[in-house]
Amino acid sequence: MEALAELSLSLVEGPIRPDLCRDEVLADLFEATAARAPERPALLEGERSLSYGELNAWADRAASRLLAAGAGPGRVVGLWLPRGIELLVMQLAIAKTGAAWLPCDAETPADRVALCLEDAQAVGVITGAPFADLLARPGLHCWTPDALSVALGSGETLRRRGLVSPDNLAYLIYTSGSTGKPKGIGIRQDSICHFLRSENSLLGIEAGDRVYQGFSVAFDMSFEEIWISYLVGATLWLAPREITADPEALARALTANRISVLHVVPTLLALLPEDVPS
Repeated sequence: MEALAELSLSLVEGPIRPDLCRDEVLADLFEATAARAPERPALLEGERSLSYGELNAWADRAASRLLAAGAGPGRVVGLWLPRGIELLVMQLAIAKTGAAWLPCDAETPADRVALCLEDAQAVGVITGAPFADLLARPGLHCWTPDALSVALGSGETLRRRGLVSPDNLAYLIYTSGSTGKPKGIGIRQDSICHFLRSENSLLGIEAGDRVYQGFSVAFDMSFEEIWISYLVGATLWLAPREITADPEALARALTANRISVLHVVPTLLALLPEDVPS
């Protein structure tokens, strides 16, 4: 019985893997890759592309301005933008401050976004200019990607985050609220970093991969696409929204863009009308 109990415990807990549990935060993972391979392509969207070095520099400028406005460890910053390169740059910028981001889909009603921001006591939200007026209230900053991205002025110093504890929140996602008031679920920095390393120890995504990015950043599965790619230095291809629900267009796009990694539910995979060589 004693041996059986020990076996059961090992099955529940799994093997001890100290290499997967480190004192680190999300920004550390990205910055290590950017330092190691700054010329490697990080993001592709249509005709646009950003290398890891370019993405790092752009996010640094935005993070500096967020830090100056009060973002940082223990704070929450909202993220309400449409799909695209700017969205991922701003997500990274928030991570670089050590703050937690609170993501909302672009189609989310403004009153729900405002409710979540208020409940989370967010210091501000990054959104498009047309939506800023819908969220304006005392004590809440409304930043646009353009304002955060401009080149630093001659007297402006690039601010860097201070100490960020692995037990600080990395992000906060709200439930649908279908049974009442939406509830925020916070994920710690060390927890998500452990997840990324442990999952990729099984998936084996590598720097030479081209990864399809289709999940909303308001959905946890986006981490499998975005942040595992950042961890290893893979390239993210940001898929146009219109192909995500069209199996025929999706199969053609995967082939044309030489996508080697697709995170997908089995039901959609079964609908692809042809094999994808890559």
